[in-house]
Amino acid sequence: MTTAPADPSAIRFPEVPADFWEQALQATADCTRPAVLPVPDPSGRLFRMEDVLELGANILNAGDVSVNVDGVLLKNPELPGTPPTNVAEFERYLAELAARNQAEAVTYTRDYCLRHSDRVAMMTRSFISGFVDRRGIPAPGINVVYIAGHYQETWIGLHNDWCNTFLVPVHGRKKIMLWEPGYFADKGLEEKAAFNGICFGHVDVAPYAADALVLEAAPGEILFIPENWWHYNQLPSAETSLALSIGVFSNGTPAAAFQPAIKAALQMPQFNERAESHPRLPGGVLTSLADVELPAHAEALLQAVRDSLTVHHLARSTSSGVIGGGGALREAPELTADSVLRGRADSPVVLLRTGDGTGLLFVLGGMSRQPDAAHVTHLVEHLTAGRPFRLEQAIARPEHAQAVTALARSLYERGVADLAGGQDVVG
Repeated sequence: MTTAPADPSAIRFPEVPADFWEQALQATADCTRPAVLPVPDPSGRLFRMEDVLELGANILNAGDVSVNVDGVLLKNPELPGTPPTNVAEFERYLAELAARNQAEAVTYTRDYCLRHSDRVAMMTRSFISGFVDRRGIPAPGINVVYIAGHYQETWIGLHNDWCNTFLVPVHGRKKIMLWEPGYFADKGLEEKAAFNGICFGHVDVAPYAADALVLEAAPGEILFIPENWWHYNQLPSAETSLALSIGVFSNGTPAAAFQPAIKAALQMPQFNERAESHPRLPGGVLTSLADVELPAHAEALLQAVRDSLTVHHLARSTSSGVIGGGGALREAPELTADSVLRGRADSPVVLLRTGDGTGLLFVLGGMSRQPDAAHVTHLVEHLTAGRPFRLEQAIARPEHAQAVTALARSLYERGVADLAGGQDVVG
């Protein structure tokens, strides 16, 4: 994960106008038609080049990268030593990567790349939050793919994805040929399994080009590709590009979504000991399964499964389906009773108060225990309200000040709360 930058001003979350997603859903016919959307942020950028190159450097340094040269995925690619940190270095890095692997076209990519950058994860969450509010948290989650390369044609060939895709160019352009989901049903092409969909591979698309919808997006624009639409990137000649592909999956099932939570409950030690015997049920006529009294250990297991599902649901709700985003993004200033804070709608905070006085705090898809839930209850309530408030308003008693300030500082550092100095304070 990345560390907090020295300059807190370097953290800039995208500003998404209130009506952006209504307009986007209208332009895409409720996510059924491809479209090029304008970047909603006034800066014209969702992601800064520096931040995305830093993400790429983390991917390369971790060795968690896939390299494709001339349409072939390499098992042991030879990588240049130092990851790029600016555009000029990026161009040189791609040229050296191609030369070292005796190739012309080259890409390096990573699915679920947000595990390598809390900062880019939070920027992604800020952008996609309005979409999630309107469409719900996708059961399989959101996969962001890092795509860097110098090539003329899509490195994996003609393919589709089982997700709604927001393709965001950061450097260079994307020119995509698109066909409706059923277009190739009778074309006799061989389907190959791909990570996120189905791939036909490197086929000649010329016979189908006249029927393709061709869209082009440059930095400052977002190319939306609906789920299951076939697409292929083809340029007149090789070009350099760097992009993030935000895939929102809606093809999940309840079984797949909640299997991890159920499995966690089944693996609890108390449910893997020898079960006590229980009396045989008498015969008779039943009108409902509710008439059947289960053994105590079975009832306990069912309650544990329900609790595990609830915890899983709370965690997913606070992550919005986005991978990553749990580490420190910025250094917090010295907070005082007069500090004005405000919670972020894209990063909800949930406190579950337990019977023993402690609490479980759910933030960014993670869970942590609070030693005394009563101390931080008011802070969570103020953050959830979404209005500016002075820190002193969240401190019910003097003895709560230390816990409240520590939690507020942590949430600020992680991008969950912002300082809102100069704004009207309610209450």
